[in-house]
Amino acid sequence: MSIPDASQDRIEREIQIDAPIERVFRLVSEPGWFIGDGEPGKTTTTREGDVFVVDFPPYGRFPILPVKSDAPHYVSFRGGDDPAQPLVEGTSTLVEFFLSERDGGTLLRVVETGFAALYPNAERRAAAYEGNIEGWEMQLAFAKRHAERGE
Repeated sequence: MSIPDASQDRIEREIQIDAPIERVFRLVSEPGWFIGDGEPGKTTTTREGDVFVVDFPPYGRFPILPVKSDAPHYVSFRGGDDPAQPLVEGTSTLVEFFLSERDGGTLLRVVETGFAALYPNAERRAAAYEGNIEGWEMQLAFAKRHAERGE
């Protein structure tokens, strides 16, 4: 049995947003806001108990479980790619958003961990990891546009 590559277990990105921390927090505390391509109306979100399920055709249904919130500085979610699986360590990644006031705006940092346990197959893990790196760049740019416009 091979040991998962720990270097593909954590993604960390940040962006400076010229908007008040409260406005940015309202956006990032919405379960599943980060699923999709940044275009409004392409996803729908339903709630099934404590879990929010984001439907993003044609890519699938993505369950999101809110974990912890400390407004307006921190919020975290567990997210997976199989609504039938429980959202726990080993079947999901942990997505954390850290917000701090900086230079009259907000520094938003995202940390996603858990790829090594979720994807023990190295090829599948690498694909998911690389896809999420690209995805976070896109989603943080979306958050910046959205918050700076006051939407």
